Amino acid sequence: MKHKSFILLFPLLAALVSCGQKENGTSLPRDEVQTVRFMLTQYEGDAVDSKTSYDLDNMQFLWAEGDIVGIISSEGNQLKFPIKPDFYGQSYADFDGRGFALISGESYSSYYPFVADYDLNPTALPISYEGQFQDGDNSMAGIGAFSFTAAMGTSPAQGNLDFTFRNIGSPHRYRIPVPAGTYKSLRLSIPDTEYIVQGTINLMASTEEDLINITPVSLSDHLDLTLTGATMSAGSKLRCWLMVPPVNLTGKTITLLLTKDDGSQVVASLAGSDCPANYRKVFNAQTSVWPAESAVSSQGGEVSVCLTRSAVDNAVTLSCDEAWISAGTPVTDGLVSTYLFTVQENAGAEREGSVSFTETSTGLTNTIVIKQQKAGTIIGIGGWESDSHSGNAN
Repeated sequence: MKHKSFILLFPLLAALVSCGQKENGTSLPRDEVQTVRFMLTQYEGDAVDSKTSYDLDNMQFLWAEGDIVGIISSEGNQLKFPIKPDFYGQSYADFDGRGFALISGESYSSYYPFVADYDLNPTALPISYEGQFQDGDNSMAGIGAFSFTAAMGTSPAQGNLDFTFRNIGSPHRYRIPVPAGTYKSLRLSIPDTEYIVQGTINLMASTEEDLINITPVSLSDHLDLTLTGATMSAGSKLRCWLMVPPVNLTGKTITLLLTKDDGSQVVASLAGSDCPANYRKVFNAQTSVWPAESAVSSQGGEVSVCLTRSAVDNAVTLSCDEAWISAGTPVTDGLVSTYLFTVQENAGAEREGSVSFTETSTGLTNTIVIKQQKAGTIIGIGGWESDSHSGNAN
């Protein structure tokens, strides 16, 4: 598929599965289906600031060259049909159904992406959110293979068989202010939360709600994204895309752990929210901290914080009541300010201190906690104490 605002080529495949006679299925006279139509449903949800070139309000999934539709007959035979050039750039595609023994009066389901398995079990179509990848900053090209959809056939007049796909997952974009470097992976994690990383859907389900319901096979408290070509300058904002299974993260804190090519790590956190099926989400981390977890002896060490303001002119007041933590003059580039905190020598027991950043015009407050143990560990994690969508969404 491709995006309306710029070209994205995703492989888009679909298949019809003959499910036998069902109450919710097609109920035309028993003759051949004349036309089969597949219609893509666009994701609803959060939008990115209109000043950017990436406008989610206009995000559309469209047919493109190389897309294929598959059909599974009631006998289990699977056929492949390439999308014709006439339908490139369209959200629908039509096929002549008369040559494929698709019988009016039967019930059919469809799904995407196509599984090239001639022994496919339609009651357990595999779904996996493992192996996601992204090339460069702010690229959606990798999520097409994980944009699972399914539909039941409807029967308008004149022998047509229509499928309007329902999206199963939730596309997420995470924007994270980062230091300079090349990044190789992102881990999205929430303790005590189980993501469905592998599951199945039942194409023989009797309702559409049951059709898009994922039966878990493998659960995890994290999702991973492999990054290539993600080289960022100091003070820039890395934008990462993941397709996430439906999950309610309301009241939970999402931790984002970025790993650079040299093995060092950057951590950011933000407030979670409900992430239902067919709903795109935009999360903007206002701070990141590095090192994410760094061995610093009792002689002291340094922690860097990258802070993104909601507007260029918004002043930030820094507050820290701990004498053993001191801040240098921030380096500011546009919306992003980088702070370097020096942690003094610790000759005593484990200790921790809070550093707060407050925007004077908006009242938004971010607090990080710096912990120092005698053994020499510093940990800093922070996130704005407000709606995770606050701020500029570049």
